[in-house]
Amino acid sequence: MTSSAPDHPVPFIRRLRIENYKSIGYCDVTLGPFAVLLGLNAAGKSNFLDALRYVRDAATHGLSRSTEARGGLNELLRRTPEPTDHATIALECHIPSPQSDGALWEVRYELTVGHSHARETGVHVRREECIIGPPGGPPQARFLVRDMEVEDSVNTRHRRLTRGGPYLGLVRLTEPYAQFYDALSSMFFYEPDLTVLRDARPATQVGVLGENGSDVGSVLAQLGDWERERISAYAAAIVPHLTAIGPTAPDQNYVAAQMTTATGPNGTEQSFRAESLSEGTIRAVGLLTALFQPPARDGRIPLVALEEPELALHPMAAGVVFDALTEASTWTQVIATSQSAELFDRKEADLSAVLVAAADNGVTTIGPIDPVSRSIVSDGLATMGELLRSDQLRPVSTTDEPGEESHQR
Repeated sequence: MTSSAPDHPVPFIRRLRIENYKSIGYCDVTLGPFAVLLGLNAAGKSNFLDALRYVRDAATHGLSRSTEARGGLNELLRRTPEPTDHATIALECHIPSPQSDGALWEVRYELTVGHSHARETGVHVRREECIIGPPGGPPQARFLVRDMEVEDSVNTRHRRLTRGGPYLGLVRLTEPYAQFYDALSSMFFYEPDLTVLRDARPATQVGVLGENGSDVGSVLAQLGDWERERISAYAAAIVPHLTAIGPTAPDQNYVAAQMTTATGPNGTEQSFRAESLSEGTIRAVGLLTALFQPPARDGRIPLVALEEPELALHPMAAGVVFDALTEASTWTQVIATSQSAELFDRKEADLSAVLVAAADNGVTTIGPIDPVSRSIVSDGLATMGELLRSDQLRPVSTTDEPGEESHQR
């Protein structure tokens, strides 16, 4: 495989609005192919990614299961400065036209969950809406769910939800909803488990990395020469004397990641299996594999989300991580969180790719860099890293906070 572009739109998600989800009171942000959410500890960065993940999980695994996995509805709803009874997550996306004509269609999807109006236990869909169609043209499909009642321009079989929903999961096989569901359900949220990353596992031909880093050896074995060379090049910029990253013998029953270095007295190459690698090195291998894995390269994964990709790496390696994330965003949308000043300690950093998270009295504000901080960085008076270290990096505050009944037009 070469470095050719994928056959899907990048970015997948153009806009994300969140209301009352965990610590986030309200945010409405535009996203590009690459976005980094910067902020200090407990600023609410993880909640931003989890809101997006919650929409995916609810559609694929069901509302109750996805909510209980997060500790129940009360753990999802904002509680300060006053408790709320609902949370809303809204997306604006682009998908390939279901007509396979090379055009892009727009998707607007909104999900509001909360306690049932009839009782205060369990979680229910208060409101769910999906509108799909060509840009500037009439919608080709639309459904609206209000308190379990369904209006659907395409599928008339379901008139009332008998469970908590979401409705999107019920129409996942009906076009054009199927095209959106497939993309939404394929978003990749990388949460590496070091034990899993180091394990030798049964060899597979799937070529898809687990979100916890499972099957990294098998995925490395499935990579083309170009992808493996790029991963090795980035890893070599992090680990001295490294010459290659790849799998152990892929024809064996069990396969793991492996690093080759030229550390012998005459440059003799030596190989080290994953269990022998340092935490920083095995994390770097997993991260790079997540970004360069076949389904991310060919469009099956439209978005890769990562938390603190620079974790356990030397500060000097942060620039390498930044470059890898930037390159990967040419074929899949990349959203990362970070509290590392080093990741953006560079004058050429793109300010439009940065979102800032800040917490005030337990409520998270997320937005683009405020004009004062932007001016300081643009004028070369300080880097974003320096502003973050001194806690002077602030987001633009959104003051227009619609109520529950607001929805996309």
